Amino acid sequence: MDLEVRHLRVLCAIADAGSLHRAARELGLAQPSLSTQLRRIEQALGGRLFTRDRTGCRPTPLGRLVLGRARPLVRELGALVTEAR
Repeated sequence: MDLEVRHLRVLCAIADAGSLHRAARELGLAQPSLSTQLRRIEQALGGRLFTRDRTGCRPTPLGRLVLGRARPLVRELGALVTEAR
């Protein structure tokens, strides 16, 4: 699996929402579909990105590393699209 910008957006949405359920709702996806996407992203990156429990999701150390790189890329791409339009 190649990591794509949409995957980075998914990770940012999960971190911002603090739960898969809220992130799925914000992204307009079913929660099981988002869970499947997250598992595939985690497999591609070689580790768990979030700890999940009944109170929500929190980034793991690997998740914090990935989010630290993903957020600027997502912001820059958004700015690029805005400027191009």
